[in-house]
Amino acid sequence: MVREVTWATAQEALQSIRTQVFIEEQQIDPSDEWDPADQEAIHLLAERDGEPVGCGRILDLTKIGRMAVLKEVRHKNIGSKLLRAAITEIQKAGNTPTLGAQITAMGFYANHGFLPDGPIFDDAGIPHRTMTLTGDREKTLMPLDAESLRFDTPTLLVAIEPQTTDGEMRINLLRLSDDEASWLTPRLCCYAATHGAQTLILEIPEGEVRFPLDPPEHFACSSKD
Repeated sequence: MVREVTWATAQEALQSIRTQVFIEEQQIDPSDEWDPADQEAIHLLAERDGEPVGCGRILDLTKIGRMAVLKEVRHKNIGSKLLRAAITEIQKAGNTPTLGAQITAMGFYANHGFLPDGPIFDDAGIPHRTMTLTGDREKTLMPLDAESLRFDTPTLLVAIEPQTTDGEMRINLLRLSDDEASWLTPRLCCYAATHGAQTLILEIPEGEVRFPLDPPEHFACSSKD
């Protein structure tokens, strides 16, 4: 379960999660972790069997940050639920979700349709890139399971099952319209790049289209529509 909390009501749980993930696991200096923004931020707290296991915060109803899930409960969809809750809150306010992703975590955000924007920057000694969730809000991309994605529109639900061999990721897109493909293609390129592929091969009705890919720290997309 993910619920919205405040720093005043849930400080102990939020601090415990972030201390374990950022300060102890990632060796971030406490002076970089704690800031006055916590007092005014919207906080999200994920619980499992009644225990706090993950968190995130939203600044200015726009920026997602401090996303953390305890190591022992990762890969159980908790991070995805936290991120979707943050996206929903920001989009309800009419804003575009944005965040600073650690380079090593870009794949997680790419799974949800975020695209990188701008150069690498340093935050607490860790390289990051800005990522945003732009374009048609009625189109969504999210994990279906550990190995595949789901692409949703008001009239379509497509399971995407990438096949990766020798640095090439192959995805079948035979069922998509031009409009759907134009939204999805740059996001699949980002997904492939952040999951270790050097080339994305899309199978479309006209045949195969190959996209050479830069590594995540340099990846740039040509479209955000």
